[in-house]
Amino acid sequence: MDIIREIVAKSEWIIAVSALFVVAWARFNSPPTNRSGTTFALFFWGVIFYYALMIPLWIVVMIGLVQGSIGFDFIVSTLIHVNPEAQAQLAQYAPIVAVLMIVVASHFREVARIDRAARAFCVKLAAIPREADRLAIELAQTAGFAPQGHVRSEIINIISENISPQALSFNRDGTLPERFTRAVGLYNLFIGPRHNATTLEFAGNGYGRSVYARIMQMGDSVATRADARYEELMHTGLAFFTSALPTPELKEALNRNIAEVTNLTCSLVSRYVLFCERTHSGRLQRLAKMGFAYRPGPTFGLDQWATTIFLVIAWSIGTMVFMPGTLPLDVGKVLTIAITFGISIGFAVSGAIVVAQRFIGRKEGDSPTYPPIAELVVAGLIVVGLSIALRIGIPLVSALMQGEGYQYVLKQFIERLYGVITPFICTVSLGLICSYLGCSRWSWYRVAALGALGNGVALTCAGWLVAHMVGQQVLAQFYAHPEDAVHLVALSTGLTGLIVGGMVLAVFNESERIRKVTAERAGNDPHKDCPLHDAPPIADDLEHLMPSRSDAAYDLGCYARASVEAFEGNYVCFRPAFSNPEIINAYLMAVHWDETESCLMFEERERVDAGHTQKGRVYIPDGRPFVNFVTLEKGAIRLIMVSRPETSDEPARGLITTLSNPGGAQFTPASAPIVLRRVVDQTPQLGFIRPGAPDYEAYRRELEMVVPVFGFFALAPRANTSTELRPVESPHDFQLSVVS
Repeated sequence: MDIIREIVAKSEWIIAVSALFVVAWARFNSPPTNRSGTTFALFFWGVIFYYALMIPLWIVVMIGLVQGSIGFDFIVSTLIHVNPEAQAQLAQYAPIVAVLMIVVASHFREVARIDRAARAFCVKLAAIPREADRLAIELAQTAGFAPQGHVRSEIINIISENISPQALSFNRDGTLPERFTRAVGLYNLFIGPRHNATTLEFAGNGYGRSVYARIMQMGDSVATRADARYEELMHTGLAFFTSALPTPELKEALNRNIAEVTNLTCSLVSRYVLFCERTHSGRLQRLAKMGFAYRPGPTFGLDQWATTIFLVIAWSIGTMVFMPGTLPLDVGKVLTIAITFGISIGFAVSGAIVVAQRFIGRKEGDSPTYPPIAELVVAGLIVVGLSIALRIGIPLVSALMQGEGYQYVLKQFIERLYGVITPFICTVSLGLICSYLGCSRWSWYRVAALGALGNGVALTCAGWLVAHMVGQQVLAQFYAHPEDAVHLVALSTGLTGLIVGGMVLAVFNESERIRKVTAERAGNDPHKDCPLHDAPPIADDLEHLMPSRSDAAYDLGCYARASVEAFEGNYVCFRPAFSNPEIINAYLMAVHWDETESCLMFEERERVDAGHTQKGRVYIPDGRPFVNFVTLEKGAIRLIMVSRPETSDEPARGLITTLSNPGGAQFTPASAPIVLRRVVDQTPQLGFIRPGAPDYEAYRRELEMVVPVFGFFALAPRANTSTELRPVESPHDFQLSVVS
């Protein structure tokens, strides 16, 4: 009964910790696009960060329950008046109650605000959704697309029958028909099936179809925009390809529709692939199956990994029970040792495969390259850390269930600490073998035999080294003759390496055949594919590394990049301060083209009042000589409308409309003249500039020129002193004044 009570007492903590992790996972995945916005590994680390932030809060709430005035002791003693033993029994449930309080408290507004800030911080650490955006840009602009099967036939019928045979082209030559065909193909591959209920050829199974439905539900607004752009694309394509002499405006509209349909579709495809596949190799395979020109490398799936662990566990049990010279052990100890060793080898296999896949992906042709020693050492150290956690955790659970103390578990761990050498050497050995034999053109059985032999020799050496280091005192716990046990340990460990090496290399060679078929299909294309891992991140200089979108969106003014290149650069921006009109506030403003947004962006820098720094998009209306710098953030809008300078030396003058808070927490709409002047040689004076400063008079004269040519303020009519209002005879009767 004492053992049962102890297990129940420990389970309260286990249940609470597990429930808190489930809560962290569910919250961090809200909205669900967090999961589809990045890789599984980054998403998992984001959850861990968020979970780590919740643990201290959980501990504080639990302490408050047990020791504070809101605790169980106070509530029970005040309201129920039970004995101290009953209070102690109720206090055992403090961990679970603390979790429930955290869940309930998140529905309060102030707590929810803190929780959103914590999640936003962890989402930023997990690179969400930058990974999805990066992959979307790559798929839209650099990855070749060659649809197969039913999708290819459907594309041929749609374009040939509804547009023109001249608009159909599957050659990756960058021509307008090729890009038009690619956009139509991408749309009908991924978004089209949600309307006509056709079979998803790329989904493969029920899980893929379920993920597709979820992505389309989460991205309904994006899919709706893609539908509208696709309809415009078909109308524009029909007008362009059936016209004897299409106009430049028609060509520009077609290019814009192609880019919009492609980008919107690829944004959904990237989230679908990231949601389905947790590994780099799995994403390559799924993209290749969808028709993108990628070359997936060798793989080692979850089923093969689990099979390897079970084989190692079974082999370990067999050697401990049936090998001559071993002492009889109880079933619990045999299972504990076998499971710990099997999972440690499983970690080693995973680390080796990840490094080998990265190495194979970077390797070009058959040229010799340096082995990935550094990555294998890092992977081996991670495997050692996980193995240490296993060697402490699994025996500890077994000891608690049998009523033993943790001191015995720690003593055993210290005695057998050298055993972590085996998974470390297995990681390095398998990683090197898979890196150089994983893509071999030999037959699978030859590759498997070489892999088994190489890994078997490496683990034989590891077993011999571990047996010598642990000493005869530890070996005497398992072998009748400790002096001869070194050879038995080396033999059993070497045979384990033989089995693991042969199985891993056999699976690698089988997946290599799939890779060769895909590579041969992509090899018929004269254009070189862009590997997924080599694609530049969003923050890199995309102007030189990949084709750029040269047109802004319709809402931004549909301006082409070539027509606004003169706007790019640094400006000094100055206006009267709202708190004191005699003071001029001057700061820098950088204007640049953003490839991700496909428009001009601005960002303020070096503001004295740094808390009011703004950044946003540039709107340029067609046919009007003004430029709008707009900031939109959480419903708040700030607008700077200035003249469009005709020369680089001419400043841009206009008005700013924003909020001023002269009373601290009270905000008031305010407007003032503003001037943007390009910075050429040296940066002018910045900050709050008062009368008498070197640049004050130059700034003041520029601001005086704004009103009334580049902006004016219409004031409310003032009451006349006479009983009757005098009619306005001239517009000069009004007075202009500047709000500051």
